[in-house]
Amino acid sequence: MSQPVEELSARGKAGEPIVLPIATGPATGHAWRLELPEGVQRIADGPERPVDPAARLGAAAGGYLRVTAPRGEYVIIARLARPWEADRPVRVVRIRLHVE
Repeated sequence: MSQPVEELSARGKAGEPIVLPIATGPATGHAWRLELPEGVQRIADGPERPVDPAARLGAAAGGYLRVTAPRGEYVIIARLARPWEADRPVRVVRIRLHVE
């Protein structure tokens, strides 16, 4: 079964960390795999994002994924899957990245 592709966008400045609109999330065994175009590099994840304690499920909230890139327009494909099921993502996101 193929997952529908979500469409998101992000903006940033060249040479600075750019926060993607997806986060590492709680420890479920799933991890984001990013298909990055040439010139875009993943860097260390951002700090943990704030989460309403009532909504927490007993695991860390996780930080936002971040990249750096030169000026330009890019498309990043992100797939959320377990490492042993990389070909069966539970979520697929297309991120249109605008870098000034």
